[in-house]
Amino acid sequence: MSVRANLRKFVRHVRTHGIAHAVRLSSAYLCSGKSQQPTDIVAAAKSLNALYCAPFGDAADLAKLGDDEMRMQWIIPSFGFGSGGHTTIFRFVNNLAAMGYPQRIVILEPHAFQSAAIAKKAMTDWYFPVDAEVALGQEGVVASDVLIATGHQTAHTVAAYRAARHRLYFVQDFEPSFFPASSMSYWAESTYTLGLTGITAGGWLAQKLAQDFGMTTHAISFGVDHSIYHPLGRTPRVGKKTIVFYARHVTPRRLVELGLAALLRLHEVRDDFKVIVVGGSLDVDALPFEVENLGEVPEAALGDVFRRSDVGLVLSGTNLSLMPLELAACKCAVVMNDNPNARWLLDDKSAVFARSDPAGLAYALSSALEDTSEARARVAAAYMVARRADWMDEARDMAAFIETLDVDTSITQTQAPSCAAA
Repeated sequence: MSVRANLRKFVRHVRTHGIAHAVRLSSAYLCSGKSQQPTDIVAAAKSLNALYCAPFGDAADLAKLGDDEMRMQWIIPSFGFGSGGHTTIFRFVNNLAAMGYPQRIVILEPHAFQSAAIAKKAMTDWYFPVDAEVALGQEGVVASDVLIATGHQTAHTVAAYRAARHRLYFVQDFEPSFFPASSMSYWAESTYTLGLTGITAGGWLAQKLAQDFGMTTHAISFGVDHSIYHPLGRTPRVGKKTIVFYARHVTPRRLVELGLAALLRLHEVRDDFKVIVVGGSLDVDALPFEVENLGEVPEAALGDVFRRSDVGLVLSGTNLSLMPLELAACKCAVVMNDNPNARWLLDDKSAVFARSDPAGLAYALSSALEDTSEARARVAAAYMVARRADWMDEARDMAAFIETLDVDTSITQTQAPSCAAA
């Protein structure tokens, strides 16, 4: 569409809907990329190709490791503040280190860290101190007993490295669904066919990867940091009930628009609730109900938010987030959309599952807000599940599984171009 045609369209929207609406619509259109020609498509293709690796590393280096301890090395993509996936990785690193397994983290390109020391400080500042050596780039990968991919960006590097006794893939979500049907979705899917052994977050992923891609998988579960998530200090509500809504809109799989539609529909039939927004900031002025817009909340403060909430609305288009179990640990009722990916952790006796549409979710929220014996029983059942959840137990499970593996001698991607040359 020409510039003149776009301008005429903008003027029509101003006349019909007002300047504020026209500006918001124009901004969304520009940010979507639909107004732009794919001038960087060749660069995108080169970036995609650069993720493939020819075999590298010298298998003879394994002899230098010795047999006294099992060294684990995690290959991770870069990170910023607030990544649940990186939080989980760093928790496992710390717990495995506490069990006596030396840990090393390699951050692959692209990243913005000028040194490994700066990257490690960022882990502390944005998450917590991490008990591991840290290195940057593919050149930082060294011989190790266990080499672990942690996302589609890292799987080919792990599959191609020869100086590792075991090559694993820590899969926390079905990452092809992070993208529309596209080159990226197909490429992410291809990482499940590299011959890596999968350790998955929950049984849904383990079953899916085994059935659809023939992967060998082992499911672990989520833990809970009970120093943060607990019911102590929770008090009976006075006045309006509170719904805490996980609105991380930067990740579309969290279905924020669907959740908002459900809350708007709920407000049509009752107004005795207010909403606390966490995970991302929303345009609260456009909402007809009372909203406390907290945005990205440091984890240390989330427990207090959950303890003053009656119901948590957490939606997932792919695998579960950590939040349902953390809400349950604070004795906050949990409402989720009903899909197989959401049912591996809690069941109908411990959470409210709803159809994935506004009407179904609004009905479920209204039911969860009622102070009934059935609602109280679900909260108690969920709390018992959460109370038993422990990150150290899951780390022990992971380590025990790895200890049973035979030495991996396969080499993959023998015909792929070198990462350095791509």
